[in-house]
Amino acid sequence: MQIESMDFRHLLILLLHFPGSLALDLLPVICSQESICAVKGYQVTLKCSYSYINFKTVFWFNQKQSSNWRKKDEPEDLSLDLDYSGRVKQEVVNNHSTLMISDLRERDSGEYQLMFIMEDGVERLSSDAVSLTVTGISNGNCWDVTYTSRRVCAVMGSTVKISCTYSHPSRYTVSKTFWHYAPFGNFKDLREEHQFAGRVEYVGNTLRIKELKSSDSGEYKFRIITDRTEGKYSGSPGAVLTVTDTQVISSPNIISERQEVILSCSTKCTLNDKHTYIWYKNGRQVMDGFTKDNKLYLDSVSNEELQEYSCLVGDPVDSAAFSHYTVILLVFLPQFLIIVALWMWFFIRMHLISKPN
Repeated sequence: MQIESMDFRHLLILLLHFPGSLALDLLPVICSQESICAVKGYQVTLKCSYSYINFKTVFWFNQKQSSNWRKKDEPEDLSLDLDYSGRVKQEVVNNHSTLMISDLRERDSGEYQLMFIMEDGVERLSSDAVSLTVTGISNGNCWDVTYTSRRVCAVMGSTVKISCTYSHPSRYTVSKTFWHYAPFGNFKDLREEHQFAGRVEYVGNTLRIKELKSSDSGEYKFRIITDRTEGKYSGSPGAVLTVTDTQVISSPNIISERQEVILSCSTKCTLNDKHTYIWYKNGRQVMDGFTKDNKLYLDSVSNEELQEYSCLVGDPVDSAAFSHYTVILLVFLPQFLIIVALWMWFFIRMHLISKPN
């Protein structure tokens, strides 16, 4: 049994009972991966997180190893099992538990779960578990989702594409695939989320989101649904999208008359695709400056007191210009500085004269 979404704000104590399984209360737990496929001889890491921390101890176990337990219905710590001697390491940090198994063997395949021992001695099972499949070679018996890019950067207002490829155990037949937004903590199809209404479409295994907003930043995962109840898988970790705005930065920061200036259209992350940049001065396209990538090189600055420069960033997905940001450059003329200094001197002198003796 697997609980696909969990709200940690409401601690639910559920009861699990079906033939051949343990009948214990469950504690809400979310595992980073529902199913892991690994190659014989290698190492694998299983990780689950939880919000409930009032327990005495927690350990990992494998139901398949029940024949090695003192009592068949009382799970024992995997690190005490002779079959795993010297091959397992468990870590409990803050609100998550990690199990590392090295020198994997095919018989290690099975479902791994957490057992919590509460302060009062009562045992509780984790609501989620990790299914591990160990194979002799990397083949079609494994679940796998490979994202074209794990880190995606895009500008607000633009359109972004996130793609992947996947494979699944041959015993399953895929009935449905979709993308979901990991920060929501559930497996709801992205097209059904209110936040993305009218802005999401799927093209094969590619997710396309248009009119990007800052709130769209987060982790996106591709999910596979098959013809069997247990045949479900989300590629984890997913693809992390960062939606950024742009700003125009000048170098140097303070500009004097006739000084060379470099302007750059900057973003908080590295854009994944090749973009085009068009520069404007007071609303008119700049023709006298040298441009390269996201930079505008100006040989000198005129004697105008105020110059306004802006950049337009082109969208590589829908070939439309979408982002327009402005920087105000103040040109500090020597004469202007002298006037300011004289005005300040006069103001201070008058202030001192007006003071009573």
